[in-house]
Amino acid sequence: MGILTAMRSLLGNGAGLAASVLFVFGVIGAANACMKGGIFAAATARKAIHIALAHWWLIAMALFDDPWAASAGPAASLLAAAAIPGMRILPPGGSGLDRRQGRDTGTMLYSASLLVLVNVCWRGVLPVWVGAIGVLIMGWGDGLAGLIGARPGAAGVRIWGQRKTVRGTVVMFLASFAVTLILTLLFNHRASAAVPAGVISVSTAAAATFLELFTPLGLDNLTVSVGTAFLYAGAFA
Repeated sequence: MGILTAMRSLLGNGAGLAASVLFVFGVIGAANACMKGGIFAAATARKAIHIALAHWWLIAMALFDDPWAASAGPAASLLAAAAIPGMRILPPGGSGLDRRQGRDTGTMLYSASLLVLVNVCWRGVLPVWVGAIGVLIMGWGDGLAGLIGARPGAAGVRIWGQRKTVRGTVVMFLASFAVTLILTLLFNHRASAAVPAGVISVSTAAAATFLELFTPLGLDNLTVSVGTAFLYAGAFA
């Protein structure tokens, strides 16, 4: 039984690594093809990748049972973006921090957030599905907020040197609410009449939106995902 379990684990983790490579390069390749074909502007392609790659967590949930194997992809992405100045995994259009440092800082922070959550979730600190809430809020909420909020004519203010718009903030809240509600209904068996899924989702969405608005230095790719996951787990999981 021990050998069979080990073989299943090896096959599952191997399939997870293969699926991760195919998924990541497929998403980046498709977005870049759309950009080169004139379907997406560079900034839109970047946000499309930002949103789509968050769904890697669902592949990880289905196939990985080993934290080292699950960490391989985020760690490789983080090291590549950090170690090679001027290297750009995603299309151009990142934050001012990216431009000042000459690195793809957004990719570094995105990868770091996945790496942190993989290790706290696969090592039993948080439930894996709570990690999914943090990652998918970062993907959908932060991604759509940046995409829709950046459109011309959107009213906005500068917070910590970054432009935030009313439209983007509303989209961030709604996307975060939808992600939290779906995953709470699917996985959170503690949600009840006393603390219904709607209340949990509104509270989590408000916290995620606060983090996206007020995180300084463009670090929201890290704080939104990790912060939301820990806040949700502490209050509701």
